Amino acid sequence: MPELPEVETVRKSLLNHILNRKIISIDILYPNMIKTDINNFKPSLENAKVIDIQRIGKFLIFIFDNNKVLISHLRMEGKYYYYNENEKNSSHARIVFHLDNNEKMIYDDTRKFGIMEVHNLNDYKNAECLAKLGKEPFDADENYLFNKIHHLKCDIKTAILDQTILTGIGNIYADETLFASKINPFRKANSITLEECKKIIINSRNILNKAILEGGSTVSSYHPENGVDGKFQLLLNAYGRNNLPCKVCSCTMHKGYIGGRGTVYCPHCQNVCLSIGIYGKIASGKSEALKYCSSLGYKVFSCDECVNKLYTLLETKKFVINLFGEASLTPLGGIDKHYIKNQISSSIELKTKLENYLYPLIKEEIKKFINENKEEKLIFIEVPLMFESKFNTLVDYIIGIDASYPTQIKNLLSRGSKTPDLDLKLNQNNQFDKYASKCDYLIHNNSSLEDFHHKLNQVINKILLMR
Repeated sequence: MPELPEVETVRKSLLNHILNRKIISIDILYPNMIKTDINNFKPSLENAKVIDIQRIGKFLIFIFDNNKVLISHLRMEGKYYYYNENEKNSSHARIVFHLDNNEKMIYDDTRKFGIMEVHNLNDYKNAECLAKLGKEPFDADENYLFNKIHHLKCDIKTAILDQTILTGIGNIYADETLFASKINPFRKANSITLEECKKIIINSRNILNKAILEGGSTVSSYHPENGVDGKFQLLLNAYGRNNLPCKVCSCTMHKGYIGGRGTVYCPHCQNVCLSIGIYGKIASGKSEALKYCSSLGYKVFSCDECVNKLYTLLETKKFVINLFGEASLTPLGGIDKHYIKNQISSSIELKTKLENYLYPLIKEEIKKFINENKEEKLIFIEVPLMFESKFNTLVDYIIGIDASYPTQIKNLLSRGSKTPDLDLKLNQNNQFDKYASKCDYLIHNNSSLEDFHHKLNQVINKILLMR
């Protein structure tokens, strides 16, 4: 969607082409785009001269010499093109304005999301689409922004994208502003200080002004006019730079999602939580690693505990009974995990069906855990089949834990297993040796507990240095 700099660039282009031009006639090719009385649209604008074009937020304001005003919002794909009268209309022409110089201005919109409204000059700012808008960053100060957001529980990016708070900022310039302000986009709006509000206002003004000078950002289908691209996309520091080095600290840029919108940030410069996956063979020390990280004050997620919770849900019980029969329940009505273990040890089909049911549920719980803890420094997520189940895409770094066969057997016996060989067999889906090289850090856990904790500490400190 074109944001303030793009709309301002379109405004300037329109001034060059249609200022003081009279609209001779109008073709309405897509009537649903007109949100005021369509019967009044053509009579209000035909034979009227364009005497000014202004902008409020992302809205274009065409002012005519008959005291009428056309409000236009480009939404996702809207564009204005200029053609000679003898040229064929553009592919997605929706409204055609025939001008008095043998040219026509075409409103083109692939997705048909744009809107137009006609109002009187003396009261057009009372139109619902404009009246609800907040201030532009150019007109706001830190006190205005602080008073608008200090009670909000949403994240700060959602707050500055809210057009009733700050109008004109969209996804591109929200990412850029928060990066320049060194503010975690996942932080709650009510945690942002007055000084940080000042940074947001100052940086948003600077970035928007630079983008206007460069003609906006052509990152999708935006073009200010036929065959012309904006150039600010060449100067972007955050938006669209996922997996690229940060221009400030060289840390790898990351991408998350806020309200369904892609959000690119630098974990180091913006102090955003890093999610660390813990992966390894069965009985290699994954649970101990998670326990140790928890003792250091970090939030942790255990897939084993997640599965235990899922097994208490009625829907999961119904699925298990349907797959394994009534014998899969204990006398108290819970799921008999030992029974299921024995069943899937002899049936790959049953094992696969159970995993296909559980894995998507576990993945959603991990996403929820990550989103709920974006303000932490580090969080740790233990996943036994990290790469095998494609959960590696959910985390920023992976610590792989290796252990020799004797160590695995010793650990299984110490945790009360009566069938360690069966446990190892059931874990044959774990292909740690195959994926170990893809881990960011590798720890060999064949010595003492103190040595294992020491190695974990070393890795954690290395990760912290990169933030």
